[in-house]
Amino acid sequence: MNSIELRQKWYGLSENPVTTGFRSLRISADCICELYLGVSKEGNRCLILSLPNSKHLDFKGIQKENLSIEYFREKNLIILQLNDNEFNDLFDDLILSLYQGIKNINHVNEYSDHFIQTFYRWSDFFEDKKSGMLSEEVIKGIMGELLVLKLLITSPDKPEINYLLKSWTGLYDKGNDFELERKNLEVKTKSPSGIDVKISSEFQLEISLGKGLELYVVSLLSDFTNGIHIGNLILEIKKLVQESSGDNTILWKALGQKNITAKNVSQYDKYRFKPVSWVSYNCSDENFPKLNRSNIPVEISGLRYTLRLNLLKSFIIKQNDF
Repeated sequence: MNSIELRQKWYGLSENPVTTGFRSLRISADCICELYLGVSKEGNRCLILSLPNSKHLDFKGIQKENLSIEYFREKNLIILQLNDNEFNDLFDDLILSLYQGIKNINHVNEYSDHFIQTFYRWSDFFEDKKSGMLSEEVIKGIMGELLVLKLLITSPDKPEINYLLKSWTGLYDKGNDFELERKNLEVKTKSPSGIDVKISSEFQLEISLGKGLELYVVSLLSDFTNGIHIGNLILEIKKLVQESSGDNTILWKALGQKNITAKNVSQYDKYRFKPVSWVSYNCSDENFPKLNRSNIPVEISGLRYTLRLNLLKSFIIKQNDF
């Protein structure tokens, strides 16, 4: 099941004796447990797990800011309810993730625990986080990193999807933007006409012991008419993660480091860019020009400098258009 099929199912809800008080629909005949999409009398979207009569829980329920979970003992239902329809798309992400994890579990203790643990794992992403707007330049940089993440996900020799998502460390302000098993990646974003990229510290091009280091330069053209916004790109990556049976909470957790949430991401729709091309450079080459912690005096810190890209052609590993 994918997001398009799920959206279609929301329109097929009807009165159901199993989930009295809710319009509901069995999510799929392929799911071993009785899992339903539902809408309450108040119009709130729900995910409902019907338990067999032989199983009762010692669980009182939890109310979070925009998401709640409750156990109705008399009906033997666990109901996960969304209380703000501005999070509908994120709620669909939760449902698809839970469905993939629960559909083949046939023991009631296991699938009821999985249902409740999914609430705990996702609930923080439904909070309204108040923060200042990120600048256009910051959003442009994050989009560059997301485009490299998409390249890695669609690579034929990609690692396991959740490992790959966790390797995206750029938004955590780590040493490099991606920390893979055999190499790290540093991502810089520029306009198509730009010939320079800025290195903002002596640590960005520092080579980790036993690893390679590549510099990815992504060219984005500011284009409000034909460009894409960051929400478009997140949607594309979410779909790729779902198709690979990955965990989109890892993606949302990374974005949350910059206070980008499913609810506020639309405020950046005014920043639109057309992906043009990308180039990767081998920074591990001993002749690659760089100033980093290991080759400058200890008395120097807070280093910032510029790399002129048209002088680095001999270090190009790969380049392509989007």
